[in-house]
Amino acid sequence: MPGKIYLITPMLVSMCLGGCRPDSVETSQANSDLFSVASSAEQVTTPENWTSVVSPRTFTFPTDHAAHDDHRIEWWYYTGHLQADSGRRFGYQLTFFRTGIDQTPTNASTWAVRDLYTAHFAVSDIETQQHHCFQRNSRQGTGQAGAEANHYTVWNAHWKVELDGECHRLQAREDAVGLDLILSPEKPVVLHGDNGMSQKGPMTGNASHYYSFTRMATTGTVQIDGTQFRIQGHSWMDHEFSTSFLEPDQVGWDWFSIQLDNDVDLMVYRMRRKDGTTDPFSSGTFVRKDGSSLHLTREQFQVTPTRTWTSGETQATYPLDWNIVIPDLGYELVIQSVFDAQEMTTRDTTGITYWEGVITVTGEHDEDAVMGHGYMELTGYTGQSLGRLFD
Repeated sequence: MPGKIYLITPMLVSMCLGGCRPDSVETSQANSDLFSVASSAEQVTTPENWTSVVSPRTFTFPTDHAAHDDHRIEWWYYTGHLQADSGRRFGYQLTFFRTGIDQTPTNASTWAVRDLYTAHFAVSDIETQQHHCFQRNSRQGTGQAGAEANHYTVWNAHWKVELDGECHRLQAREDAVGLDLILSPEKPVVLHGDNGMSQKGPMTGNASHYYSFTRMATTGTVQIDGTQFRIQGHSWMDHEFSTSFLEPDQVGWDWFSIQLDNDVDLMVYRMRRKDGTTDPFSSGTFVRKDGSSLHLTREQFQVTPTRTWTSGETQATYPLDWNIVIPDLGYELVIQSVFDAQEMTTRDTTGITYWEGVITVTGEHDEDAVMGHGYMELTGYTGQSLGRLFD
């Protein structure tokens, strides 16, 4: 899906990526040097030098969990809903990004920039309605960050995800907020689009390879303000790699990942166009209890906003409550944000501002009540149109 691709391109190499408070940006000397080196590079690889997605691929797991450094853009994205032994509830996001800058740097120095690495880390404390978020930007050559191509290990400083057998181990800590989680898949990998090829627009190559683990049993610990909570819950994992971004008339997207209590999972996204209409390449995936899946075209589902919230910090207005209807499958769902202030701002870096946070789900399936939870991401509601990001 398009919803996690916050990439650094030749026109943005002097900026940080992110989605967090300006005061949480990594400010070490090595990190700040990264952007001055990148922006002064003699050669920046053009998109034509990277592998575009023009047809489905044959995925091989666990190999394909690892990095695909012939593609320009890649991200690994985790969200989850966790509950402590005391009943206190949390949501979390941990995302690692790799953005290709120069495939073959002429400078042999370890400070040369082949890839830029960004990571986002956020915990939503539902009891206190506090959204703690942080970001990091680093380079690979000095060992500050990286993504292995032969084994699934991705890191940015001391934030890390790696494969341990079939389990995914997530670790991140910043200030007095941290997590240490073990994720175990309860369903097989789900391939989105055409056997894992997710088309984003009519142009050849404007597509990605995209798959998910939509339901992963999760155990471990969460730390808030120095207090550690032992938790259990469920997580969602996305992995996507490509060489393209949005097309000029696509301004942003509304993306939903949903886990229902009848063991059905759902991902839908609506890409929005400049004229306010829904882009025809919007789509989704319906995942049954047994792990089998069904691709959803734009015509097979409707997403309708029902309530908005305006940020006091950025004045952006986001639609935070929604109705999602899938007539052919008999689902009518009501989406509500757990709390409103889960906005991610980057005013002092790229200027990209978006909303990403915890949602609850109620509704009906063929007149039987269903409940669940999920995550929602909303982009393009303030600032520059994401479809013009590279102009």
